[in-house]
Amino acid sequence: MAVLNGTNLPAFDQVNQELHSDKEDQEFWWDVFGRPLATLLETSQYGKEEQLYYLRWFHQWIMRSLGPRPVDGKPHYVPSLTYDGSPVEYSLNWKEKKVNQTIRFTTEPCSRKAGTAADPLNQLAAKDLLIAMAKDVPGIDLTRFSLFLLETHVPDEVAGEAVSKLPPGVPRARTWVAYDLERENIVVKAYFNPGLKALQEGTPINTLVLDAIRKCNGPAGSYDPPIEVLDSYLKKFDGSEAPHIGLLSNDCVVDSPTSRVKVYVVAFVNTLAKARDVFHLGGRLSGPDIANGLKAVSDFWCHLFGLSNSDPDIHDKEVLAAGSRCFFVFEMRPTAGGQKEADIEVKWHMPASWLGHTDAKICEVLSTWFQDHGHSGLAVRYQPDLMAAL
Repeated sequence: MAVLNGTNLPAFDQVNQELHSDKEDQEFWWDVFGRPLATLLETSQYGKEEQLYYLRWFHQWIMRSLGPRPVDGKPHYVPSLTYDGSPVEYSLNWKEKKVNQTIRFTTEPCSRKAGTAADPLNQLAAKDLLIAMAKDVPGIDLTRFSLFLLETHVPDEVAGEAVSKLPPGVPRARTWVAYDLERENIVVKAYFNPGLKALQEGTPINTLVLDAIRKCNGPAGSYDPPIEVLDSYLKKFDGSEAPHIGLLSNDCVVDSPTSRVKVYVVAFVNTLAKARDVFHLGGRLSGPDIANGLKAVSDFWCHLFGLSNSDPDIHDKEVLAAGSRCFFVFEMRPTAGGQKEADIEVKWHMPASWLGHTDAKICEVLSTWFQDHGHSGLAVRYQPDLMAAL
């Protein structure tokens, strides 16, 4: 029986007995990523049939999408997804009002063509994967994916020129694909890097992305109101540390009034005041959800940096180095006729390095947060569950 760090994995054992591949690349990736997924499914309390379904799907579709295995420690194509060059990144989606956590992971699909003259920027693998997967997995719709892929496409003949213009530290990857393993279905999401296209065309990145979103206007409603709110805020700034759009994302589902377009804004934040200002777009967003979000931002900031909410100078204390960056995600939904306010939900993504530089320190910060906010069960489980999946 498979055991990883003390966790029994009966579903993984069963799938291993059922499924075999004669392709060495797929089996290599399965050996690397299969057990951690099986452990997350087990420790996150997915049912046995759910675990079997997700592991079989993972073996069938995800392993083939990761491309050739490394040879002598050298990757066929270097992914930009993670610091260590891994093509897969796992995460857990925790929500205060839900008992269970949802397993998520992001991948950078690859093929043998990636990095060659046939596909110098690895722009083909994600599309090929999702076209094939959509025939097998219910609910996948690629209409908006195809639009955003086209709007951010860089012609192969100018790929080298575009890459040469990239600032240091900016990823060259074009497309990532992510999956939420919901208890009843798989939600597929796509992420597009518009930076290369903007550099190649000489078009401001904010303009390129917002123009692409406007092309999503249709029977479900218009994205113009949320676009105008975000755009008016971004236009307030100039200079090297102005907040700007870094990623464009969509859920690969049929267009509807609830369909999301997600805009990831890179913001330079080293004080609570700056974090709060970006979160509510300088006061342009309001209402109960935004107010609750601002309170959560303040509470976690104080928890993370050992500050007190009662300190009158808390908002302007510089607790991070100048130039520290993070993502704010603005999830836009279309505005229907008669609707007055833009529909925008905000999320804040901070680098894990802000929490600590070791797994132990990050676990400590999050576990104490869960404990202090009434989630003692998760506080107790968090570190051993993480260690089991490593």
